[in-house]
This record gives sequence, C-alpha cells and structure tokens, in this order.
Amino acid sequence: MVVRGLIAALLVALSSDALAQAAARASRKSASIAGRVIHADGTAAEAARVAVYAVREGAPAAVVGTAITSYDGRYEVAGLPAGRFVVGVTPQRIRGYGGDSRRLATPAVETLYPGTTDRMKAQPVTVFDGMPTEGIDVWLEPAAQRYSISGRVFWPDGVAVENLVIEHGGPDNVRHGIWYVSDPGGLFTVEGTSRGTYVLLARADTSHGPLMGIAATDVFTDSVEDVRLTLRQPGTIEGRLVIEGASGPDPGSLRLTPMQMLLTPSPVYPVVEATPDGSGRFAMTQLLGEFTITVRGLPSGWRVRRVTRSGAALPDNRVTVLSGERVTGIDVVIASSATP
Repeated sequence: MVVRGLIAALLVALSSDALAQAAARASRKSASIAGRVIHADGTAAEAARVAVYAVREGAPAAVVGTAITSYDGRYEVAGLPAGRFVVGVTPQRIRGYGGDSRRLATPAVETLYPGTTDRMKAQPVTVFDGMPTEGIDVWLEPAAQRYSISGRVFWPDGVAVENLVIEHGGPDNVRHGIWYVSDPGGLFTVEGTSRGTYVLLARADTSHGPLMGIAATDVFTDSVEDVRLTLRQPGTIEGRLVIEGASGPDPGSLRLTPMQMLLTPSPVYPVVEATPDGSGRFAMTQLLGEFTITVRGLPSGWRVRRVTRSGAALPDNRVTVLSGERVTGIDVVIASSATP
C-alpha cells in the first residue's frame, strides 16, 4: 500500500509539473503588440498590413505575426513570446463600398516603427512574458507639417442632438478620418490635417430623425478656423432602374447603392441601399453630397450604361443632393455589353 501511495504521489507530482510546464509554454506565447497606424496627415490608415519581425543581430528577421488594421487604424498581433521585435506596416489598396477601388497617393512601401523606411533605423519593441504591449503607433512616411480645421456645428433651435460626428477627407485623397464632437455647443477641432482641399460631412441623431451638414475648405498656409456646419434634413434620390435590351435581370434581385464621391465615408454608418420594385422604381434616403449610383447583383457582362435626370445625361453619372432636396426623375440605365 505504501508503494502504491508513493507511485500515486509521484504521478500527481509529474502531472502537476507537466501542467505547470504547459502553462509556462502557453504564457510565453500569450503576449501581444497593439497600437494604431497613422498617415502623415494624422488620419487613420485602414486596411494596412502589419508584420511583426523577430530581431536578429539588431535587424528585422523572420515574420512571427501579422494583422490588418481596422477602420480606425488599430491593430493587434497576439500569440507572441517574450523578446524584442520590429513592427513593419505596408499600406494596402483601399477598396470602397460598391466595388470602388481607390489607389494610394504614394507607392506602398513598408514603414517600420516608429516611422522609418530604413530597416537599420527601426526601433525594436520589448515584449514581456504574457503581457500586452500597447501604444506602438506607426506613422507612415515622415510627418509633414500639420494643421487643424476648427469651427462649430449648428442645428435647429429646440432640437437635441446626439452622436454628433464629422467625417472628413478629400475627393482625390483616400486618406480620411472621423471626428467625434463632444462639446455641447458643437465646437470642434479636427487636428493633424495636411495641405489640401477637405470636405467635412457632419451627422447627428435627433428625435426628428438624422440630420446632416456639409462644407468644404482649403488648407494651405495655416490652420483653418470658423468653419460652419449647419445640420438640416438630408436629401433623397428617387427614380427608376431601366433595363435596355430584350431581356434582363429581375429588378427585385438587384440593389442600388449611392457612392459618395466627395470623400471616403467611414464604415461607422451602414451603406445605403435600395431594391427596385417590380416596375424598377426605387428611393434612396439620408443622402447629402455628390454620388454615383452603382448596381449590385448584375449578371456577368452587364453594367450601368448611363444615368439621366428628366432625360438629360448627367456628367460622369453623378447626382448632387443638397440638404432637404428631393431629387426625382433619375433613370439608371443598365445594359448588356452585347446591346448596341
């Protein structure tokens, strides 16, 4: 009995030791590196590839983990052991909703933490056993001179607004951002902007429904002040989906999406879509700005041939919607490439 007891005790000890070793091995790979990836103008870098390299002889070596940044530029690479690592970021082609593909303003080159393209100048990050390492922010390209855009958002008297947000960007620049306005009087300052033309699109929730406001400004020699954004009822687009040719897809199987062309929208808000009825009629709401209309679900070889209003072709198929405007008489004409 004594021998059996000793054997049992030994097995328990061995099992406990094995569990402890397994726990130790797990903890050695439960550390992480997290932070944000930021463009030179201060806006978040969405869909960038983050690679974590092991350090050999002071330089980046093998990749030990990867991640893709979210819409706010944040990333996290988990499952790392303790040690020293180099973080590298490569911007990716950003694909907008509706199939729109917009190119980066500069060639995609890897930037290493904290913001260099020289691999020998990268700053290694120390990771401790089982511990998250936060705030490892990478600036893409050397930081240019930065400015700010400040002003105030106005809304109708007696209306209480909530969730006031300003989306900002430019029509020819994929870099974009979002600014949450917390001041009860609507004062805001969008920081970290660079030179260029900016469009600011404000949105807010109210008891009367969503309100929106839009304004443009130029940033060149100094920061911009006193920008006024006035919240009003957004507009709508109403029209028909017209199918050219003897036969075509069922309108009810298609979805129309208005693509904002003045700036790259944030994924914070759902994409506006409309499904035509049996006669092709559709209506799209909560719109403000300049749009092209894409059609999803088209059969292979089909495309949007033109967009017209009251029979007149719209340049570049673009529809402009002002505050409270009901844009009617829009025809979105689709056809097969085989249709003359």
